[in-house]
Amino acid sequence: MTAHPLSARLRGPAPPNRGGEARRPKCVRIGLVALLAWAVIVLAPCALAVDNAAKGGIGGIDNGTMQYGDGSGQARISLFSVDLALVKQARDPSGNVLPDAAPVSPGQDLWFVLYVDNPTAAAATDVRLNDQLDETAFAYLPGTIEKTVVPSGTSDAGLWAASWTPLSDALGAPDDEASALDAGGPAGVDRISVGAVSGQPNAGVDLPAGSRIAVRFRVRVK
Repeated sequence: MTAHPLSARLRGPAPPNRGGEARRPKCVRIGLVALLAWAVIVLAPCALAVDNAAKGGIGGIDNGTMQYGDGSGQARISLFSVDLALVKQARDPSGNVLPDAAPVSPGQDLWFVLYVDNPTAAAATDVRLNDQLDETAFAYLPGTIEKTVVPSGTSDAGLWAASWTPLSDALGAPDDEASALDAGGPAGVDRISVGAVSGQPNAGVDLPAGSRIAVRFRVRVK
């Protein structure tokens, strides 16, 4: 049995092996798509400042007859639009996070953890996650989807130790917020979704202010 590296980078599927070509060492590639209704998912959070001001006056606009009538001071506000970060982790059965390119062996069980952290003072509504599994590398283990909500910024150890709620594999609301689906190709589940994802509609998911939502499920390396 030969171990092969696990790559957690966001990359496309590997090209098929053709007759006469030397086969490279097997590398697990994780495909991941996520949608948020009001924020763009990126690899790291950032903030964009937006200023907005009002002008006024008596008998005219910005004529010196009204304090802050020139749009300064208390007539100006600054808002910050924050991109929320989506993270995907591979963990061993004990919950230890595996580094990029960590060696794994066929038949080994792993956990995949997806989470979105909302450090802002506003709730994120209609959160949607969609994880496309590479069926050539992983087999989903039925009935293993679980969800938790923890404070924003929770450590990896704290996240794993949280209280997790089982979710069913069944498709569609109002069952619960997640489902596991065979989207075609080789037999077996290859798409895990959370929230009201198009084509795999589950119950809606909202992320409270100052919170992190995480979903985990178990797979077996092929």
